[in-house]
Amino acid sequence: MLPKKLRHNPGRIRAIVYAVLVNAVAIGLAVVGFRWTMTPGGDEQVVQAVAIPSEPLRKPEEVDKRVQQEAEARKKAEAEKRHQDELKKKQAEELRKKQEEEKVKERELAERKKKEAEELARQKKEAEEQEIKIRAAELERKNEEKRRQKLTEQALQEQLAAEEKARQQATFAARSASEVDKYKVLIRQRVSRSWNRPGGIAKGLKCVVHVRLTPKGEVLSAAVVRSSGNPIFDRSVEYAVYKAAPLPLPEDPALFDNFRDIEFLFNPE
Repeated sequence: MLPKKLRHNPGRIRAIVYAVLVNAVAIGLAVVGFRWTMTPGGDEQVVQAVAIPSEPLRKPEEVDKRVQQEAEARKKAEAEKRHQDELKKKQAEELRKKQEEEKVKERELAERKKKEAEELARQKKEAEEQEIKIRAAELERKNEEKRRQKLTEQALQEQLAAEEKARQQATFAARSASEVDKYKVLIRQRVSRSWNRPGGIAKGLKCVVHVRLTPKGEVLSAAVVRSSGNPIFDRSVEYAVYKAAPLPLPEDPALFDNFRDIEFLFNPE
């Protein structure tokens, strides 16, 4: 039966077993180890055995210490391996985070560039639209200025034309009035020459007669519109008007409107 101390320390038991096995193997090799050598010039072969020195037996305490050192070395190696694994994992995680941050930065940069490009495009569009509005307003201003200038020129021309027309009308009216008065006198004279005083008609009678004429001076109608009080005198005047046809008219056709319907006072005295 193993001592109680050894039962509670399996590692020490293994160390003792290993030490015993190593010493047994060393002893076996020392017993059976040999080396054959050949002697020159002889017919017989001489076998010479050489003993291999074996390691000295180690004490259980030394074996236990060595086992502990190896265990500590393994633990240290495993700890180092875990440390390296954790370091690699940490580095990989840091690299992943860094790459992710770079991707985020790249996305943010791309988004910022996109927004900047959109803003520049918007500003450019607004500038172009503003330029179009300015040009349109300038064109409208110029057109309005031309229209006003044209209206001013047109108004001036119309004013000049109106003044010229008024002057011509005044000249024509003056000439027409003169011509009308002249030919009305001639018409009265012609009618007077064609009138014959009826018998028994007293002197001092007069009447106003209305006459409608053709452009050639022919009489369309003649009627007393303000009587002398003597019907015979009035009828004699109307007859004299028809008898005097064609009545004298101005050569200018524009003056005929003044003679289409005329009234004049007939006074033979």
